[in-house]
Amino acid sequence: MRLYQNITKTNESIIRDALETIADKYTNVFDYRNAFKTLGIELGRLVGRNIKLKAEEIMLVCASEDADWLATGVEEGLGIGDTCLSVYWSGRSEVYRDNEGTLEISPIIKSYEEPIKDCKLLVIVESIISSSCVVKTQLNRLIGKMNPEKIAILAPVMYKDGIPNLRSEFPKTISNKFKFYTFAIDDEKNEKGEVVPGIGGMVYTRLGLGTAKEKNLYIPKMVIHRC
Repeated sequence: MRLYQNITKTNESIIRDALETIADKYTNVFDYRNAFKTLGIELGRLVGRNIKLKAEEIMLVCASEDADWLATGVEEGLGIGDTCLSVYWSGRSEVYRDNEGTLEISPIIKSYEEPIKDCKLLVIVESIISSSCVVKTQLNRLIGKMNPEKIAILAPVMYKDGIPNLRSEFPKTISNKFKFYTFAIDDEKNEKGEVVPGIGGMVYTRLGLGTAKEKNLYIPKMVIHRC
């Protein structure tokens, strides 16, 4: 069952159509990419309504596969120009599995990190929050460096256990800074462990970036334009 939230009469059709597009396993790459950018724009607008900050006070963080569509959309939706940016290329490995679940790690392989003097808001952008491993890795890397005043965690879709699982990974002095922004919360997973309807499978494959190994060869345009 899917629970919708943060949807208004003015954006309901836009958001619902985009969510259906990414959940549909038959959506082509072009439309899949555009749907993520649309959702990113709407997430950015949602966050932007609650903050009054300058671009240089915000650090936007994403995985390499999310940069050119979802994160680019978030930055556009914030409407304050180019924020500071951190992009990570990550692996993913299952290190343990039993009847109660699996333990996964997501080591960072390479990174692009821009400097920031005073981080008022750390914005973590993910295609979906299911397990906490990717966001946990990014936060562990950045919290000590930046000591942000607030942390916004954005994803078009989240699994019902994603938020409590992520909060439990950090002390309350850190987790109390979290604010989550999403449009859909799903409560089912299939036999592969994928959230249903979720985002219709592995995001990097559906974005046309290839396998888990191949997607780490991709350099986002968002990064190229800043170098």
